[in-house]
Amino acid sequence: MMPLIDRLNQERHKLSSLGSLLLVFFVFSMAQAIKGPAEMLAQEAMELTTTLIEPLLQPPTKTPPPQVKPPEPKPKMLAMPNAPITPAPIEPAREVTAAAESPRPIPTPTPTPTPAPSLPTATPVQEAPKVAVQPPVSVSLENNYIVSVRAILNANKRYPTGREASLQRPSGKVKLWFVLARNGALQDAGIDESSNSIILDNAALSTLRRTTYAPWPEGSWASQSQHKFTVTLDFVPLN
Repeated sequence: MMPLIDRLNQERHKLSSLGSLLLVFFVFSMAQAIKGPAEMLAQEAMELTTTLIEPLLQPPTKTPPPQVKPPEPKPKMLAMPNAPITPAPIEPAREVTAAAESPRPIPTPTPTPTPAPSLPTATPVQEAPKVAVQPPVSVSLENNYIVSVRAILNANKRYPTGREASLQRPSGKVKLWFVLARNGALQDAGIDESSNSIILDNAALSTLRRTTYAPWPEGSWASQSQHKFTVTLDFVPLN
């Protein structure tokens, strides 16, 4: 390989020398043809050509062949069986900011509010159950007697008969008052509110007089020997 390279360098040196001689001959010929100022140009060309040819005439120096460095052996890594290769964690670069360097203000502790004392709640007072006040036995007896007397009078009520009643056919209510003794005897009677009809007023008084009343129940109206009652009788003409 090296002799071939030296041979090629020698051939290239010969060709360069021949080309330089041809160039000098051509320049010299041109200088002879032009004459005068061209002679100076030819002389300068000769000097330039000589300067260029001198290094070419020197024998070429042999360059040592480049040394090829053997490949460096790569370090062998011991691999564990079935062990995953985990890359080493890369720590991110920490940025130091001016705010981090400056000292943080120390927070002032806030006072804990003390709870206000709770006031005792008023316990609702439970009202005692109201007991229904029952009326005395005497009052109940008296009310029952009055109801029975009024029922008897309404049952004994008769619509008046006669020629005038048949022609006029009056209707209305008569409010009567009457006084009974303890044994139920009628002592007195009268009209409290008239029906504006003499026929109906007389029929109401007649009903009071012909009715028989029961004696008072024992314990009723204890301080009285007689008692006044009232009743309202409603008269409606018959069809």
